[in-house]
Amino acid sequence: MLKILAFLSAGVSFCITLFGVFLLRPLALRLRLIDTPDIRKQHQGNIPLIGGLAMLMGLLVGLLTLPISLQYYRSFIAGSALLVLVGLFDDFRELSPKSRFFAQIVAVLLMIFWGKVRITHLGNLIFFKDIYLGPLSSLIVTLIAGLGIINTINMIDGVDGLAGTLVLVELILLIYSAVMIQHFSAAAILLLLAASVLGFLWFNFPLPGCHPAEIFMGDAGSMLLGFGLVWFLIELSQSHFLVVTPVAMLWIMSVPLFDATAVMLYRLIKKQSVIFSDRQHGHHLLLALNFSPLQINLIFGSINFVLGMLGLSAFYFHFNESMMFISFLILFILYFFVVNYCRNLLIKKSE
Repeated sequence: MLKILAFLSAGVSFCITLFGVFLLRPLALRLRLIDTPDIRKQHQGNIPLIGGLAMLMGLLVGLLTLPISLQYYRSFIAGSALLVLVGLFDDFRELSPKSRFFAQIVAVLLMIFWGKVRITHLGNLIFFKDIYLGPLSSLIVTLIAGLGIINTINMIDGVDGLAGTLVLVELILLIYSAVMIQHFSAAAILLLLAASVLGFLWFNFPLPGCHPAEIFMGDAGSMLLGFGLVWFLIELSQSHFLVVTPVAMLWIMSVPLFDATAVMLYRLIKKQSVIFSDRQHGHHLLLALNFSPLQINLIFGSINFVLGMLGLSAFYFHFNESMMFISFLILFILYFFVVNYCRNLLIKKSE
């Protein structure tokens, strides 16, 4: 029964997200809650930044229709609402990075201390035994992981549809993970979030022959989705019961993690600030090499899905965690060199 009602609730989330877009779009244009083109943003025209608020509307209304207790997820709802509110202010008036960072810290702390969702072990990553964290190290690692994932989703949001597509792929993988370990309440909420993302992509995905993106998710949307991923990545991998291994969660988040880490390493090599904004992400380089937004979505989404399924298959068949972690690092090094190869191609073209 829960499975049937979860799909009905997902339909509600999808429809409310669509309705939210139609409701908010004229208001956003009137209030100038829009994204305008500049050196880094090469879209055409003024695009409403309402995707995050529309997705939150879809998620919240969908949650009200689920036949489960939401007591455990109160801090998830509070943290999500906080980040969307701050993200909207940022999209509207462009807050300082410190303000956004502070809001993210508060949301993650709500998750840790109110929701009791935190990283307590890392699994067996070094061929010895499981790595368990004490109270202080658990707090620090969870904060770093939470802030990292939230900002990773923000950083990957540089091509029409890409952030939404990757998050949708990752949510599908997390739903599969939750069903695999029979955590059906988490699977139901993840399904609502996925339906909300799908509703957003209705207006943002670069389908051939269609108009460019009609709305953007903005910082409100990227922080909402990043926080949702953080919560369930940790919840499904940290428990005394059957859980998905933490290293499998790395594989689920492979493409955003690879891209953000590669860009930050490149900036460090160039002696730039790691929070410096540029067009050196993998998707930006592919755009410069004349790949279309649709091709970039298909390439990155397919890679993320395949790598995520490999990670989950390794968990299912009890493959050695340390070997999976080393394989993940090798794949990152490969990604880093491929991105640098593309960057060098562009440099030669410009000479």
